[in-house]
Amino acid sequence: MITKSNFKPAWWLTNRHLQTILPRVYPVSCDFYPFHHDFELSDGDFVEVTWSKNPANYPNDKSPIVVVLHGLEGSFESFYAKRMMNTIYNQSWTSVLMHFRDCGNKRNRKLQSYHSGQTSDLTEFIDHLADTYPKRDIYAIGFSLGGNVLAKYLGERPESKLSGAVVISAPMELEECANTVDQGFSKVYQKYLVDKLKKSAQEKFDMLAQRDKNVQYSVDPESISNVTKLKEFDELLTAPINGFASAHDYYKQSSCKPFLAKISTPTLILHAMDDPFMNEKVIPTEQEISSSVTVELSEKGGHVGFLSGRNPFKPEFWLETRSVTFFNSLITNQKADK
Repeated sequence: MITKSNFKPAWWLTNRHLQTILPRVYPVSCDFYPFHHDFELSDGDFVEVTWSKNPANYPNDKSPIVVVLHGLEGSFESFYAKRMMNTIYNQSWTSVLMHFRDCGNKRNRKLQSYHSGQTSDLTEFIDHLADTYPKRDIYAIGFSLGGNVLAKYLGERPESKLSGAVVISAPMELEECANTVDQGFSKVYQKYLVDKLKKSAQEKFDMLAQRDKNVQYSVDPESISNVTKLKEFDELLTAPINGFASAHDYYKQSSCKPFLAKISTPTLILHAMDDPFMNEKVIPTEQEISSSVTVELSEKGGHVGFLSGRNPFKPEFWLETRSVTFFNSLITNQKADK
């Protein structure tokens, strides 16, 4: 169903750009000692994962495991990811962030990159968690690009191994989002993201060239420096190295919106109508979602913002509270059914 959110923005943060930008300036608590390791993938590559605690040290722990997925060019150090993991930790649950390829501290082995529709790595990781910890419920939270990946994963696998999911500020129609960030003030966000993507891509090509001087690419690494738009980057790089015919083809195949009607896992989608990365065409209709999906729409909130409260020095991070409340409701319902 589609419902109105109870989120109310802080009185000093009613502007969508302030909601998007200011959350990153507040200190982020980290009450745990992160445990990092590499998870090997079946194609010979790996993804870096960060746990709020090493599960091997707690063999009898039956508390939920919550997988956290970051956004475009994000990581464990992203303010929203670390803050959410800390909130989960303080619930006495276990959180684990799966870095997408090349988003951790190391360059990946293969040219293939992460992208908005790349669900195979997530599938392998969740399967591993389910097999390794069969007595623990597994939930997931995805931010922005990570939210699109999570929703697409759920739609591709009606019998997913997750007990619940929260999708936050997801670009559910990728082409619409690529067009929106190329307009007005949103171009500031586009430049920030494109600059990070270009830097990461150039580092990857340099690393691969050092490994094999004779390697041939389907794209010209030198042309990366001329890219100024997200759609240009996807046309030049994301699409060809990941098997898509074009940026348009990539957007069409990877947008999660067409998959929402196939989701059977209880899923909460949190979306702000004023998100500067998107427009109204991104929002699904009742007919486009399954009965297992709840879309909560708020008029304000920006992109991965949703700050509320009365004191500018002590804001309330509503996203964390709402996500935990949703998972607790699922846990309560599960207990009642037993």
